[in-house]
Amino acid sequence: MKNIAIVCDVMKDEFTRYKNEAGSNLECIFLEQHLHNTPDIMNKKLQETINSINGNYEKILLGYGLCSNGVVNLKSEKYEIIIPKVDDCISLFLGSKEKYLEEFSKDPATYYLCRGWIEYGGDPYRGYLLWTGQEDKIPESWLAGRKVYGRKYDMEMADFLFAEMMKNYNQVTLIDNDDLEEIHRKYARDMVDFMSKMLNKEVKLKIIRGSSKFISKLAHCKYDEINFLKINPGEIILQEHFMKQD
Repeated sequence: MKNIAIVCDVMKDEFTRYKNEAGSNLECIFLEQHLHNTPDIMNKKLQETINSINGNYEKILLGYGLCSNGVVNLKSEKYEIIIPKVDDCISLFLGSKEKYLEEFSKDPATYYLCRGWIEYGGDPYRGYLLWTGQEDKIPESWLAGRKVYGRKYDMEMADFLFAEMMKNYNQVTLIDNDDLEEIHRKYARDMVDFMSKMLNKEVKLKIIRGSSKFISKLAHCKYDEINFLKINPGEIILQEHFMKQD
């Protein structure tokens, strides 16, 4: 039987690749990354998507972490759910929650980017460009969620909003999983230069090696009890599940 994955857009490329592998038993549903901005709405959308699944599937694979409690209380009456035991997708792109904790300990005031986040997600720098009518600085294919940023603002208000959102960050870390092109590196450099200017401080850019092994394990349903949660049919996902030490 096939598995079906409900996945945040930022992992679309990885899951599409695994889905297209010879002999794959995977189907995918992708949801917009901007749902993370409103965890309550994300929770409702995820539950609606889970409820809509009706087929000869063995398991539902959730391409999410705890995500600001956006997955709490989700359940499937019919299918077993497998979900990574992580706080958010940063651990998934780095390859493990241990790697994330290692990076976090070096500088907690870090904003993370990866290819999927740049192409399918959103960040305050992209918001600023859209608020101020500078869409031409962003490839059209990256603007599927432009409506999320709402109306345009005058420069003074846009400056204020950006500074408020980013004032606590000292570094941008770009995760490289052998999928970066120059356009992604340039975007990160431009973001860092803009942050340094707007925040009147030196913001650093760091590029680190990530790993796709965590995402690969989920997509191939090769999970373990330490790094993944197995939720039985009728059982709800609890915040405590993510806190338990194995």
